[in-house]
Amino acid sequence: MAWRPNEQFVAGVLDNTVPGKVTGWMRFAGMKDKVIFYLEGNFHRDIRGAKIQLCGDGEAAKETEAAKYMQGFATLQQGKVGDMTAGKEPVDYVPYPYFEWYSDVNGRCVIELEPEQVEILSQPIPACESDPVSRKGQAENMAEFLCGLANSLDIPQQRAISTGNTVSVERAKKVIANDKLRGMKLLTKEIRDILPPLYDQDGKGGKAVVHTKFFAPSSSWTWYVLTGEPVLDDQSHEIDYQFFGLVDGHERELGYFMLSELEEVRGPMGLPIERDLYWQPKMLEEIAPEKFREVNNNE
Repeated sequence: MAWRPNEQFVAGVLDNTVPGKVTGWMRFAGMKDKVIFYLEGNFHRDIRGAKIQLCGDGEAAKETEAAKYMQGFATLQQGKVGDMTAGKEPVDYVPYPYFEWYSDVNGRCVIELEPEQVEILSQPIPACESDPVSRKGQAENMAEFLCGLANSLDIPQQRAISTGNTVSVERAKKVIANDKLRGMKLLTKEIRDILPPLYDQDGKGGKAVVHTKFFAPSSSWTWYVLTGEPVLDDQSHEIDYQFFGLVDGHERELGYFMLSELEEVRGPMGLPIERDLYWQPKMLEEIAPEKFREVNNNE
């Protein structure tokens, strides 16, 4: 839920040498003029107090398509700094370049880059001399943005976000970093749409359908998903996702497991859990026939 002109971004300079201010400029394909920045806030500790130069791949963008995407993007970006980091030590947010701001005109904007696309032009403040960016403050920035969006869509603000609850924001941060590392999302919208809710396949036995599969690339552990549904907090905001299925690890057994657990698990070689991109739904008895052999013989 953001303006993400990654493909259109050409180059830019951002300057945090004045505490509490980020100024600079960016160039985008599809825009004739430079975009000027006057933002309130600071970089993360890895580059706080520094001036940085950024480069993108926007030169390769098709001008007509870029102009269409960038239509309405203000040439003066005023507002608040979100999470801005080069992904260097100390990693307080994500381990790659991530530049987010909340524009008074365009709302939330995000540009994600590769490490080699960021050059630090001046010395940052030593990390030990400053505190990490406040997660509560960033949650409130997101809340302000979502409430504004809710107002424009005539949605009650209390259904948009809880400003005092940062669980969803913190979990989203981890998911973004892990998705970047593994090159895929574990739980896509398409899977959410087809996955039956918990208990929906109870009583089907071996005829229950396995809709997706997760696995650890550097070990034999595998998770076969039968059902699942979001875990909500008191304000009905999603804070996790619970699955039910067959876990094939030290032994094969049916049970519950959480998306957050899969996000955090690392195999023996430090590799994250992945999703089988070529998985086709199949019945549980095709995967674990030994669990249903006795039932089938009795039939």
